[in-house]
Amino acid sequence: MTAMTHAPAAAVPPSGHAATGLLDLMMRLADLLANETQLVRDGHVADIAALQREKLRLSQLYQAAIKQLEAGGTKIMTLPAPLRTQIVAAAGRLADAVAQNERALRIGRAATRKLIDMVVDSVKSKMKPPIRYTARLKAPRYAPALAIAIDRRL
Repeated sequence: MTAMTHAPAAAVPPSGHAATGLLDLMMRLADLLANETQLVRDGHVADIAALQREKLRLSQLYQAAIKQLEAGGTKIMTLPAPLRTQIVAAAGRLADAVAQNERALRIGRAATRKLIDMVVDSVKSKMKPPIRYTARLKAPRYAPALAIAIDRRL
């Protein structure tokens, strides 16, 4: 009998379930972010509140799936070529969705900030304190307080 020499065992690719699950999470999260971005662009800001719980859940599952693959020593290059191609494409789509979502939310936040500043400036201009004098015929050192409360939550 001849002795067979074995090459060192390469990292065993995952059964496919973990990587396929990651791919599914990436696509679902990208879809949700695209939906949220469109709602923001269309001015339906109140409708995005309902998406936040699902976005948080998917983000946490995505993070856990990444950690699971890393803990198992899985590298992208060890995955079968079709799955690897799909994951790379999904990662690009997810990155684009995240960037567009961040941009839309940032622009919306800036617009909201400008609107709030305009409201505050308008209220301040209408509330100019009348010129008053103290008993010694001097203007007081303080202006009357102006209280404004604005709820900036979604």
